[in-house]
Amino acid sequence: MRTRRLLLILGTALWLLPLSAIGEWRQEMATANPILIESQIRDVALDGDTVVIHLQRQPYDILADRRQRVQALDGRCMVAEDLEAGDNIHMEGDLDHNVIYARHITLQLRVEHRTGF
Repeated sequence: MRTRRLLLILGTALWLLPLSAIGEWRQEMATANPILIESQIRDVALDGDTVVIHLQRQPYDILADRRQRVQALDGRCMVAEDLEAGDNIHMEGDLDHNVIYARHITLQLRVEHRTGF
């Protein structure tokens, strides 16, 4: 009797496991209105725990979590609040009316001017 219950529980768990993985994959892949943008940052503003980014020639506000990781091509460890005006970025997100919610940001180029040599 115990063995039968154990096999029934184990069989049910093994049957539900792939369904759980499929559900998680679909949540990651499902976006209402995906958008890709490559542009230069015009300005960056902090609003509580949210970073508001405006790009050159783009009418949309881009919202990112303050601690969202930003992948830098030169290997730096960055977060969204480290972005500056003049940075060139590649951004993947979801467009919702006039707002884009950033999912992934890559810093492509940052020009730094150093003085005092």
